[in-house]
Amino acid sequence: MRWDILVKLVDECDIIVEVLDARFSFETRSKKLEDLVRERKKRLIIAVNKCDLVSRNKCEEVKRSIEREEIPVILFSAKKRWGSRLLRNVIRFIGNELGLETIKVGIVGYANVGKSSLASLLKGRSSAKSAPKPGFTRGVQWIRVSRRIRLLDSPGIIPREEDDIRLALKGSLDVTKLDDPELAAYELLSHLPESFIKSKLGITFSSPEDMLESLAKKWNMLRKGGELDTERAARKLLLDWQKGKLNED
Repeated sequence: MRWDILVKLVDECDIIVEVLDARFSFETRSKKLEDLVRERKKRLIIAVNKCDLVSRNKCEEVKRSIEREEIPVILFSAKKRWGSRLLRNVIRFIGNELGLETIKVGIVGYANVGKSSLASLLKGRSSAKSAPKPGFTRGVQWIRVSRRIRLLDSPGIIPREEDDIRLALKGSLDVTKLDDPELAAYELLSHLPESFIKSKLGITFSSPEDMLESLAKKWNMLRKGGELDTERAARKLLLDWQKGKLNED
């Protein structure tokens, strides 16, 4: 989504819900978006999605840190269906503060942080579409979530402004499109505790290069001639990370 479309979305809504990935909470925040919301004098809610993939302590630490900025934070898991009722309650509370009879909500965030899943859970089965919204991309409509809440049916994707490695680690880039998956895998492994790597991946190692070789051996990934295929192992590691298979206890 282009920034001009994102600006239109913010202008049309009373409340913006910024969705973060709990595994990279601060990296998936967009200060540019948040500044835009403030400039337009709109209200911001941050929903930390995929909380089922990290420890409760980590989620609570993120929540406390962001709340110091006086931004309401909802710990969410679209997969486990946590947090939707609390999010609706916070939306209604802000609507009451603003004296709004109808509350218009927009959901934004980087690709693959779970915007669509969160929106679907928020909408529920009883939601109904209203008229198309002129001035936006084709097919954008308002969704009636409840008697008071309307959701703009166009989850806003924050434009990419980062290198491919960081985007891949956030789950915002297809790992098959990475030019150097091994470098991205090294970056990921450098952020994971050694105890976590040993318990979740079941390997021992002495260096990042050794880690990928150990994974290639564990997963029986070989090139012709019997050489360990560390590139293939790197792509599998990154894909497992993006799919949430390497969750923290």
